[in-house]
Amino acid sequence: MREGLPPLPMSRTPYPCWGLTFSNPVTNASQLVASFLEWRNDERWLLLGGPAAVSETQLWTAWLGLASRHTNSTMRANALDAEYIRLIAGTHQIRIGFERAGLTDGDQTAWLIHLPEFPTNPISETEWPELDRVALDREADRLMCVLDAKLLPHAPIPHAESVQRLELQIENAQSLDIDSIHRSALAHIALADFN
Repeated sequence: MREGLPPLPMSRTPYPCWGLTFSNPVTNASQLVASFLEWRNDERWLLLGGPAAVSETQLWTAWLGLASRHTNSTMRANALDAEYIRLIAGTHQIRIGFERAGLTDGDQTAWLIHLPEFPTNPISETEWPELDRVALDREADRLMCVLDAKLLPHAPIPHAESVQRLELQIENAQSLDIDSIHRSALAHIALADFN
């Protein structure tokens, strides 16, 4: 965990995500996403545009928000994947969510995301979702082949393009440091239903 950020229980469990790189920038995002939707097993698999994933903590935070909204029947979107993208984008509008956080033309990278099953009881530090990483890696590998993408060798990281793409509010825009981008991305999720 980065210095200055409070440790969260989910930071101990890597989020089930895989960074993808394409040999060429995406020229037809709609077609690529349609192919992905056709080949995925269920709506618990989704694609984020490369700049949208800032950290594993951000991804877990959005998952917690999704789990809460799903359990309380307060989702704005009709599908889990669309609601998750909306939360990452920090907006109450689904269309804007896809524009900010979805795969778009020109993207050279993306994040393949899996949404773990939601717990039946409130989440605690000792009761976190169990993940079959072998099965998830196998499915991610299959989907990477469908997308003709290669695996990025790192976890999500904040960068200046994330600020622009997600329209993050940074106090001191002159000095874009990793911690301020990360904090803003987390606040973005918390304020998604108010923006």
